[in-house]
Amino acid sequence: MQTLAFRQWLRTSYLQINGNLLAEGTQISRTANCSTIEQCEGDLDDHFDRDGMADLLERLSYSTTDQHAKIEPRHRISINGDIANGSTTYRSAANLYRKFRVAQANGLPGALQWKPSSVQQSTERSSMTKIRIGQDKFRYSVLERWDYRCAVTKASILLTASHIKPWRSCSDTERLDRFNGICLSPVFDRAFDTGIITFRFDGHLILSPSVPKQEADKLGLDFSIRLSGLSRLHRTYLDFHHKHIWLHKGISIEEAYLIRCQEARCQA
Repeated sequence: MQTLAFRQWLRTSYLQINGNLLAEGTQISRTANCSTIEQCEGDLDDHFDRDGMADLLERLSYSTTDQHAKIEPRHRISINGDIANGSTTYRSAANLYRKFRVAQANGLPGALQWKPSSVQQSTERSSMTKIRIGQDKFRYSVLERWDYRCAVTKASILLTASHIKPWRSCSDTERLDRFNGICLSPVFDRAFDTGIITFRFDGHLILSPSVPKQEADKLGLDFSIRLSGLSRLHRTYLDFHHKHIWLHKGISIEEAYLIRCQEARCQA
């Protein structure tokens, strides 16, 4: 485990879904939890490099139902007291380390550490610092909202915090609102940003009628894709995307959806 780098990330970069850093006591506790996991289950970096920590996180999943059914935990950590609560705590710590490694793999900077060049004028420096810190806070809060995975592919590399309503069209509040973002892999980010695709309120991917289906298929922009995790708080931003970004060619999002449904039935 990269203990020092992990602690530094917790101190300066990791933002919870409410936009705040973890309390210092929680940072220390989560780091200690990760050390305990390593003593029992092996190096966390090895687990991440092997399968993104999927197997370890699965084995750390232990519910009160399992406990009442007297099912033995699949992990090797000795827990004094409530095994379900203890397992949940260790799983939370391990998942936090996974997020650190995902952030590291995606080259994400420290949200509160960036400093502009000394040659810049003070007013420019102040403005740029605020913008950069705001962008980093937005990025981290969106990644946290989507659990550091692409909302479509569930991949944990090459992630982008995509604005739903573009930066240029937003108020200052909207620019930093985590519900104005979706975590996407590059192809889906680019397709969404340019209006080639959009998403219905229920998460269904809708292809623009201006794009040949054969070309979309080559990129994996499939009608069957449906992302989960959308909230009612995403709706206003998605409505803007439907009307002003998506290349609709004069038809509504629902008309496009019905057309794709009909095409799918004909191909079945």
